Amino acid sequence: MATFREIFIDAETELLGADLFFGHGYESAHDEAVALVLAAADCSLVDTSASILDTHYPKTAAPKLRSFLTARCEERIPVAYIIGEAWLGHLCFKSDARALVPRSPVAELVLNQFEPWYQGPDPQVIIDVCCGGGSLGMLTKSLFPSAQVLLSDVDSAALSLASENSQVHPVDGIVRGDLLSWCGSSCVDIIIANPPYVDRDDMRGLPAEYRHEPRLALAGGEDGLDLVRVLIRDAARILHPTGLLIVEVGNSFEALDDFSEQLRPTWVELEQGGHGVAIFMGQDLAQCVTSEYTAKSVVSVK
Repeated sequence: MATFREIFIDAETELLGADLFFGHGYESAHDEAVALVLAAADCSLVDTSASILDTHYPKTAAPKLRSFLTARCEERIPVAYIIGEAWLGHLCFKSDARALVPRSPVAELVLNQFEPWYQGPDPQVIIDVCCGGGSLGMLTKSLFPSAQVLLSDVDSAALSLASENSQVHPVDGIVRGDLLSWCGSSCVDIIIANPPYVDRDDMRGLPAEYRHEPRLALAGGEDGLDLVRVLIRDAARILHPTGLLIVEVGNSFEALDDFSEQLRPTWVELEQGGHGVAIFMGQDLAQCVTSEYTAKSVVSVK
């Protein structure tokens, strides 16, 4: 009977030979093999120690592991969708094809409690816009329990996943709305956003793994900024002067620089990897952007 160690090695070898893209929460074949092997055996990724390596792998787990490896190697389904969960920071979230796999580099700023960027009073209202399954907003709520943390998305399928995740990681409101058009003016301290930002050329060349994620959450138009431009105008209307807009734009960073030259975005150097995360100060947005929206009251819907 094979040991966990032998099964890990065999799974990693199979993954390495399948010409896969790694980047949906796991950075290597080794990491993906560990996640798949443990999940098939109903072992916790967090609570399982190295002491299991030389113990026998459960015979009953073998068929499930085979189905997992087939889904990963032949169908190119991301590991998080196969095992049904993904970690971001210190929290674990339900993950499926209703929303992107949690993996945003914005999480690094959240875990650092937005220091040194946020210089205002203790934040009272924080919004995770284009929230998908809700991981960034829920991670934020875990670190700012006294703040009102609201999640927003236009996609009802993504919000259904966020609602399920909120049963484990509660937030203060989940709103179905078009970006930030639903939110009242000058009432928000911090906005975090991982909007669709993949430009047309990059959409054509995405690895097969991305084809399992919602296109609505990826495609950002010709230069990737179709929704980002609207988001910036919305943020200018609702942010306190000391507030922050934190937005991930990935490879569309050059297009954002061209578009927002007068807004002076700060590009964050990320210690944990990733790129394309910009910070805008509320006072800068207010000075440079003319709002096109009429202020509306905040409505939170669970």
